[in-house]
Amino acid sequence: MNGYRYTIVKPTHGSQEWLTARWKDEDGLARITASVAAAVHGENPYMTTADLAIELLAENAPTPKEANMAMERGNRLEPVLIEWFADLEHIEVSTPDVLYAFNTDGNSVRLLATLDGITPDGIPVEIKTSKKMWTGSLPPMWYWQGVHQAICADSDRVEWGIFDSNLELHRHTQVVTSDEKQNHIAACQEFLGYIDAGVVPPNAQMSYENASYLNPSNSSTAELPESFVVVLELLETARTLKTEAAALEEHAKTEIAMALKGCDVGSINGDKVVTWKVSKKSSFDTTRFQSEHPALAEKYIKQTEYRTIRTTKRSK
Repeated sequence: MNGYRYTIVKPTHGSQEWLTARWKDEDGLARITASVAAAVHGENPYMTTADLAIELLAENAPTPKEANMAMERGNRLEPVLIEWFADLEHIEVSTPDVLYAFNTDGNSVRLLATLDGITPDGIPVEIKTSKKMWTGSLPPMWYWQGVHQAICADSDRVEWGIFDSNLELHRHTQVVTSDEKQNHIAACQEFLGYIDAGVVPPNAQMSYENASYLNPSNSSTAELPESFVVVLELLETARTLKTEAAALEEHAKTEIAMALKGCDVGSINGDKVVTWKVSKKSSFDTTRFQSEHPALAEKYIKQTEYRTIRTTKRSK
């Protein structure tokens, strides 16, 4: 597919301006970024295809969130690792102050990439930290991110610097072919076609959370087909099985506790088969705090709305 590339000034990483620029383009059309590229193919372990669709169909851009431990680790180490990678591999790497965009002719595809680094000859450099040992092959989520970056930067490869659990920095060169690029562009075109039409792609497996977000309460009544009774019965059966499973678990735990007679470990023929050790946890006594400091507690109480599906008796 033919297209064109351009760059835009990069807002502060992680800021609302940065998130908004990644979410929609200058014409208000949804974009797909490299970090979520694998979700288009159903290969992102942290974001489903439906999650991405819901995010792009939302009325407002995502808002900044507090960094988790993995994000914090990456943000802290990235500048150091880029410098280390450049020294180790004897290549020059700079951190771009722009975002790299690719649009197909007609704008049916809008892709965007934030690059950790780039070489003087335009090769993207991506830095990763991992709690796992590097095996020499990119996981699908990283693979699609690399293909996406290669498209946006108009490169035939991506250089990866991977700092793994052995505290070693590994170099991996991902060669990206024109077929790989075209496959990704085609998948993004199909996905964005549904988003531009205002619907979730039919192949996206919706979760209850997705459905709740997509269908806010409107205080009206929907007429369901008679065949939908099967789905209602499925929910009732699932809830019954859940209750029965909880009762079975309670019974089994009681039997085990009585058999152990206070021992931390149980064995059969000398082989350890079960443990029952003391654990401790700290919790905030909300009830006491509200009782002793009601005015202060009121300032920190956060109310959230939620909806519960309940089935009712049906006429036979």
